[in-house]
Amino acid sequence: MEIIGVVWKNAPVVAILLLLISTLSLAIFLERFLNVKKSRVLPKNWEQIKIFLINKNYEAAISSLKRDKRLLSRSLSNLLELFHKEEISKAEFRQLLEAELYLLYQELGKRISFISVSATLATLLGLLGTVVGLIDVFGAYSFTTTEGLRQLSKGIATALNSTGAGLLVAVFAYILYWLVKERVNSVYAKVVKEVETVVELLK
Repeated sequence: MEIIGVVWKNAPVVAILLLLISTLSLAIFLERFLNVKKSRVLPKNWEQIKIFLINKNYEAAISSLKRDKRLLSRSLSNLLELFHKEEISKAEFRQLLEAELYLLYQELGKRISFISVSATLATLLGLLGTVVGLIDVFGAYSFTTTEGLRQLSKGIATALNSTGAGLLVAVFAYILYWLVKERVNSVYAKVVKEVETVVELLK
């Protein structure tokens, strides 16, 4: 924490921005990690809906899906209704469903791109702090007194600690991004597998 303290003292704007980036990244990570779950994506009474489809009771399945307000539920209910009315074939159902699943994937991964960008921003902010420190270093050469040595020491400390703080936040953000991205991909793969069973049940 000494690194952050030095940057906060000598380059407060850089320190504040790094703190803001890391806080936002952590908040987005926690929100996505806690909310992206298979149970929160699949429609309620999912097993019952599959039983309805096995028994070719499309009306009951559609009605159950329409009562659920989730994105996937709305998509499935609309597509099942079209299929039941014979307005689309099974192949067309599958194609349209793939498009809906793509939208679902985008929904699951919303805002996590900010965490990825945060890693780059943190590195650049660290370099900005380094430049600020180097300006102090070169400014110190205009003094030959103790004040010059003090400014030289301050500039070097700011430069090195800013780089370290920026890289620290960047690594932190990248780890968060990797963890939440894996979470989204894992949940999405499970949902796709479940939805595929519905397609196979259509006759």
